[in-house]
Amino acid sequence: MARSHRLVLALLLTLASGRALAIGEVITDIRVQDNARTLEETVRQMAGINIGEVLEIDTLDRVRERLNTSGLFSDVNVFWRPYRYGVQVVIVVRDKFPWAPLPTFSYSPGNVSGGLLVGHANLFGRGKRGVVGGRYSNVDSGALAIYDDPALFGSWGFFTLQGRWNDQVLPEFSNVENPEMPLVPIRNTRLRSWGSDIRVGVAWFRKVRTAIGWVYDRNTMRASGPDPHNPFAPMDLPPAMTVPEIRRGVALASLTFDFRAREHAVLYGNSLSFSMEYGAPRFGSDKTIEYWKASAQYEQGIRFLRRHNLIVRAAAYVGDKMPFWVENATNGNNLRGFVYRQFMGDTHLRTQVEYHFPLFSIKELEIRGLVFNDGAAIWYRKLPPQVDDSYEARADGRQFLPPSLLREGFDSHQDVHWSAGAGLRFFIRSVAVPLVGIDFADGFGTGTARTVLAAGA
Repeated sequence: MARSHRLVLALLLTLASGRALAIGEVITDIRVQDNARTLEETVRQMAGINIGEVLEIDTLDRVRERLNTSGLFSDVNVFWRPYRYGVQVVIVVRDKFPWAPLPTFSYSPGNVSGGLLVGHANLFGRGKRGVVGGRYSNVDSGALAIYDDPALFGSWGFFTLQGRWNDQVLPEFSNVENPEMPLVPIRNTRLRSWGSDIRVGVAWFRKVRTAIGWVYDRNTMRASGPDPHNPFAPMDLPPAMTVPEIRRGVALASLTFDFRAREHAVLYGNSLSFSMEYGAPRFGSDKTIEYWKASAQYEQGIRFLRRHNLIVRAAAYVGDKMPFWVENATNGNNLRGFVYRQFMGDTHLRTQVEYHFPLFSIKELEIRGLVFNDGAAIWYRKLPPQVDDSYEARADGRQFLPPSLLREGFDSHQDVHWSAGAGLRFFIRSVAVPLVGIDFADGFGTGTARTVLAAGA
């Protein structure tokens, strides 16, 4: 027994000393193997190493992390071996299947949708991405086409072009506490819009991203009026938009510090991002539109016990004179356990804490559980001046609910909302997104547990 222990110890020391001997050696060759769909040039670019560099203690780990985070490979192995006067880095990758028609389905209280996406995650073998798809929903139908180039001409530059069409039903609820009021919208507005946006930027040293962009869309109000199922909705309620059609042109800017990495279903590292949008006539908006909206978002992923994952998110959104459809709202993703767009405002703070843990695996299918807590504070900082029993209509045609149903200012008892629950996630190693996710959430104070389901996303 003692002899076998000595042999194991000698083997470990040999491996450790071999690794240590490679540190400080020049990389004299890079070999890519088993890349069936991704060009060797693209794999090398994603790996971020070049011939002539010195092999450092964390070089192979960084290469492995970058390739896993790209989402293109189901397996990644990186090692070195002696080569000429230095070392050769060998990268062995197994490509994920890059494209598929992907049926989608989602359910959350107040929002049911189904659709089809056809996406390709590795166009031309160069890691470019394209998506075409559509969905039908009771409140948010639409179609979109996206082209995303994360490495423009093989550089640190990136480019995204998107076209979209939406047909939405935007509900408005009262934020004035009234225990007798049913959980039914006061007013529903049907809005149809189409437009496009373009974004270009630079990923400085891969981790710091700066971008600018431009958005243009046309928005047509098809109908707006009180919900007949809510007895508290005034029958003479004016429409949410007194102007039937609005053009919007917006300049965008963003800054992101992204130190996250992903190994299949596990996210680790952190990111911090800031964004700003400014809509005005000089960017293509109607002369009545001039608004701004800013946001800050933080995400931290902590990996422990290899496959366990704690994810913490926090975000803040604030704006002024935002068009109706741009105002902040909660939904089934950021506040599970409540009804779709149940809370709205020009100021929105939110948090999410999720603990993901493995349950079992069947070949490439991994089934994971999670428990979570969502929090949100959302309110209107500033509403137009009050005239008798209503708010004055804004220049862009936005007409808010009357003061008896919508109040200005923050109230910690009515504007802070919490939910908690548990769910399941189903992952396939050869697919870049969760196959199915289902959550059961209790919105605190509602006395009702609600289900949120997403399939194919």
